[in-house]
Amino acid sequence: MQRTVFSSIVFLFVWTGATLAQNLPFPQSNAVWKEAQTTIAGPIFSHIALCGDTLLNGANYSQVLSKQKTVNDQNITSSFYLGGLRSNGGVVRYKPNDFSAELVLYDFNLNPNDVIDLTEVFTGGTVSRKVDSVKMETLAGKLRKVIYFEPGYPGAPVEYWMEGIGSSFGLLGRASDPGADYGSELLCFEHGTSYLNLTLIECFLPQLPAGCGIVNAGKEVLVKNEPLKLTAQPNPAGPTLRFTTNQKQLPEACNLKIYAANGKLLKTVTATQPEIDLPAGMSLTPGFYIATLESERTERVLAHCSFVVGEP
Repeated sequence: MQRTVFSSIVFLFVWTGATLAQNLPFPQSNAVWKEAQTTIAGPIFSHIALCGDTLLNGANYSQVLSKQKTVNDQNITSSFYLGGLRSNGGVVRYKPNDFSAELVLYDFNLNPNDVIDLTEVFTGGTVSRKVDSVKMETLAGKLRKVIYFEPGYPGAPVEYWMEGIGSSFGLLGRASDPGADYGSELLCFEHGTSYLNLTLIECFLPQLPAGCGIVNAGKEVLVKNEPLKLTAQPNPAGPTLRFTTNQKQLPEACNLKIYAANGKLLKTVTATQPEIDLPAGMSLTPGFYIATLESERTERVLAHCSFVVGEP
């Protein structure tokens, strides 16, 4: 009897150790996160998805896309490429679309009292995070390692990382403590049959395109490592005018703005696509003009060009 009890204890120890040591892989595709972005006017809801793969500097990444959706959250209307994501050995790395250096997004090998220095995705600043505790919890139908951090400042919300999901602050918002007009929080997540809802009500997620779950096995999609460029065609322009970029997907939601030579803003075109015609009903008199492609969120100029309108 004693031998049987001892064997059971050894089996239990080995089984528990194997469970705690498991490493759930991070999604490579067919995953979507819904987040609430903090603004002074109230939260703005956004969606980020992993869809397909890409090749950056010889390394394979999953494509991180910002998804624009319909009012009922059920369908995707457009998407913008944000960067590439890859994971190995519990470490998730992210390469932003602005061609800056790859950074560590998550490290699920951390233990209590470990300190990790992280680069904020959107500001580029460095933040130190100290691990408070590590637990195994059942989330989205699977037993996952959950890493809890000490608050970034007194009264700040506690951030935690969920293995195979990401941060409670959102996929890319990790380590960024929310402020009065800054920060984000994860509302819900879905990957295949795994679904996580961190809200008290039903959390709707959009239907991803059918091809989103298919990684291009054996096919490498090359994302050119060159700055975003805006071109007006033809130039000089006549009755028709089209603006094009050198990329198939814009890095984020953008507005196209057209200025006169004296700097006066003549037209703003929202929800700009990589190719867009001069809006119907807008006519430009002969002269010199400037067009800019600006971030909808920050109003930063991402690309610009000058063009001439000739005599009709």
